[in-house]
Amino acid sequence: MSDFDLEIVRRIRGNVHGTVDITALEDRVIDHPMVQRLRRIKQLAFLSLVFPGATHTRFEHSLGVMQLTGFTWSKMRSNQQRLAQSCGRYRDFASIERRGVKIGDQTLVHGLLAPTFPLIEEIFGSAYTLQTVRLAALLHDLGHPPFSHSGERFLPSWKAMLTANRDKIPTYLREYLEESCLNIAASGQDPATKSVRHEVYTLLLVDKLLTEINLSYQGSLKIDPRDVVSVINPAIAPAPNSPLLKHGVYRLCHELISGEVDTDRMDYLLRDSRECGVVYGIFDATRIQESLSIYYDERDQGVHMAINLSGLAAFEDYLRARHSMYLQLYFHKTSVAAEAMLAHLARMLGGWTMPTDLTAYADLDEYNIEPCLAAAAERLPAAQKARFEELLAQLLRHRRLWKRVFEITGKDRSAGDHATEAASKLLAREGIPFEQVSSESSLTTFRTRREHELSHNYLRLIKKDDQQFPRVFAIEDYASPSLISGDTRVHISRIYVEDKKLATGQQLPEQVKQLIREQV
Repeated sequence: MSDFDLEIVRRIRGNVHGTVDITALEDRVIDHPMVQRLRRIKQLAFLSLVFPGATHTRFEHSLGVMQLTGFTWSKMRSNQQRLAQSCGRYRDFASIERRGVKIGDQTLVHGLLAPTFPLIEEIFGSAYTLQTVRLAALLHDLGHPPFSHSGERFLPSWKAMLTANRDKIPTYLREYLEESCLNIAASGQDPATKSVRHEVYTLLLVDKLLTEINLSYQGSLKIDPRDVVSVINPAIAPAPNSPLLKHGVYRLCHELISGEVDTDRMDYLLRDSRECGVVYGIFDATRIQESLSIYYDERDQGVHMAINLSGLAAFEDYLRARHSMYLQLYFHKTSVAAEAMLAHLARMLGGWTMPTDLTAYADLDEYNIEPCLAAAAERLPAAQKARFEELLAQLLRHRRLWKRVFEITGKDRSAGDHATEAASKLLAREGIPFEQVSSESSLTTFRTRREHELSHNYLRLIKKDDQQFPRVFAIEDYASPSLISGDTRVHISRIYVEDKKLATGQQLPEQVKQLIREQV
């Protein structure tokens, strides 16, 4: 048995976090073709065109997230035990903390610690819960298309996914798709034209994969697929009578994998930095893990993540590292040029999408997507087909990328959009093919609060008050002002055109730049 109470059957040597422990059920899951497919999906899509080392895949990332999740879960357990011992030194601690924190003439209770102490073993000592959250971490990216996020341009509509899979998926997933279509329509959009994102495929594939494995798996610990799905997307409740329903544990598990401080981003920041040879994403993950605990929120009667004051500085470094990686790496102009070309290819195909059938979709990867795209172009007129094949080869084979001719960066998205729209209209009038791509990042999603409001952010801070009692505080009250000022959002809008020589001998990008300078 390991230190987190699951039997380990083998180990895989990882290159970022060290040895990855694998349970019997995880071993079966990892060997499934749907998971092995992730070996053929690059983590960073086209970024290897800029950083040659960035050829790592979703497979390594998924193993890393599972490893970090198991280790962090174990740390949270021991952290909460130490916190319980510390608070146990105070007489009638539960009553004292309910008195809240004095703010002006009001007293606020942002969360409670005492109710969590009797739940420590029920939550963290459950082998079922631990195995579920580890599987959710392992499978959270299962539905990524070829070219990762860039490939989402080829995903079908919500309506198409529902129609194709209505009779093939369990009731809870069908109801989720139906409700999503209704919500999209209520927002004024059309579910027949709005594309799904990879997360939808993930939910459906996770259920399909685990259902298949459960039919033949002989181990003593079987996990309900719906419970894993609920951790990945808490909008879907766990199975009836699931232990994850009590105290909202499935939401806590989701926060650990995909929250403000989560193992998904912890892994990809460190992994991407290593493989790209940069330092922008480096932070002290161990310090953060040693500072994570939980608190109880009476408003939803559930447990949520908190961070101790001792880890706040490391957490802020993590947020800055994430922001820096987006600006310096993920939004790199050359990588975005490849995304622009892919968007143009999608436009040329006029609505072609990847399969709605789950088995057919799970057969697609970056090794076979090129012939699939070429086959989709067969229905185009001869001249357009030849043009499509030329651009596809430039992108995937020859690295002849389009060039950036316009860029505006700032905090005011509306002003940037106005300038970009003017440049786009100019190029459209001139008959010049182009693609416009927008990117946006901010340090955090923290929301500020008014003086007498409870915190709007699920992540809270644990620190001692003026009387030296450990309490739960609103994290935004103590985080660096730059994190919550609202001035951290950066919006980048770019326009790209083909890099080709005109009959005049001038390069098209230079001509377009001159045109924009003169008329925009």
